[in-house]
Amino acid sequence: MNKLTMKMRLLAAFLLLGLWGATAQTAREQIAAMPERAGGIYHSYEYLPGPAVPAPKGYVPFYISHYGRHGSRWHTSEKIYAEPLGILRKADSAGVLTPKGRDLLAKVEVIAADARDRYGDLSPRGVAEHRGIAERMYKAYPEVFSTGDGRECYVQSRSTLVPRCILSMAAFNERLKELNPAITTTRDASGRYLDYMARGNSLVLARKAVAAVADSLSRTRLNPDRLVRSLVTDPRAVAEPLELMQDLYMLASIVQDVSHLGIEPFYDIFTDEELYSLWECENALRYMQMGPSARFGGPIVADAGALLRNIVETADKVVRGESGLSASLRFGHDTCITPMLALLGVEGASTRVESLDDIAAVWNAQTVTPMGTNIQFVFFRNPATGDVRVRVLHNERDARLPIPGGPYYPWKELKKHCESLYFTSDSPAPDAD
Repeated sequence: MNKLTMKMRLLAAFLLLGLWGATAQTAREQIAAMPERAGGIYHSYEYLPGPAVPAPKGYVPFYISHYGRHGSRWHTSEKIYAEPLGILRKADSAGVLTPKGRDLLAKVEVIAADARDRYGDLSPRGVAEHRGIAERMYKAYPEVFSTGDGRECYVQSRSTLVPRCILSMAAFNERLKELNPAITTTRDASGRYLDYMARGNSLVLARKAVAAVADSLSRTRLNPDRLVRSLVTDPRAVAEPLELMQDLYMLASIVQDVSHLGIEPFYDIFTDEELYSLWECENALRYMQMGPSARFGGPIVADAGALLRNIVETADKVVRGESGLSASLRFGHDTCITPMLALLGVEGASTRVESLDDIAAVWNAQTVTPMGTNIQFVFFRNPATGDVRVRVLHNERDARLPIPGGPYYPWKELKKHCESLYFTSDSPAPDAD
């Protein structure tokens, strides 16, 4: 091997490390590099461009099918704010808060006041996240959104009935219309589509059992003694130290989603090991709750068949020329997109394990399903042959599926793969758009 060849191989290796380093990191390394990632499902959307992979020669994009989780939000319950705030206030009145405790109380006061009567609402950051995703989609696939030479561009959007999802849909559509006012859009939020837009019957049935396992894990892995002593001079001021530790972790995690406050996430109240253990317990909960866990995941993942079927059958009508859609945009929740990623077999989102100790190595919520999580099926056609290929993107990076031909999968093969999944999932057939 000559020196030039060796240098070229070393350069290629370093480039690959740069491109894939973020995804190759362990969870510990990810969190150490950016503590906000310890927020798991509360991690605000993190755009990490993937490697540029041009479409096969002669193929032109003509249709996009999408499902997106709502953007960053406030916590959904007043209790998450009120309970730790009440404990800190009571300790302050008793004169037992340490300087660190008083500093923390001041931050929690601001966070709780800002959240009042906004529980579960889309935050300004959530609006910006969807505007950003829309703009990048528009600029990456201008042919899909073009209205030049008399071409019509029709974008159909649907949302669940939850305001944060409706407003995510509005933000996304608003940006598209700013970029090209000639686009025709329809926006709908209706109970008629909930059977596939927000299907989660099995998730609800498993909730109590999942919570019991997660609670047992937390009581085994978490020790709140050091944290409590750092906040109060008299530990008797905190009746439920473990609950306070978990509540403060939840508040620290949501701070990134309300970045308009200008408060840094106060993860520094925890040691590195405490923060990782808190993340590990929360991550295990979400994996069992809506991921492909060996114990609970079977029926939960199967429920996503209805959504996948709608995506495939709607797209097939466009491919056959029976629909004039340019894009189908759907806006919902992590409880829908997370099981569908597992059902599809997306690498990093679909590995089934039974031991709680194995979860962190195969699945982490901050990359699988952060705020604004999205999946995009981008359809390309070769006008000369009529052949159709599909690029599948998870959070705007190529998703690796268990079928050959990626990242531009032959539509016939992808369709066959998807049909094999939802035809055996016992999911009812929704109407194609």
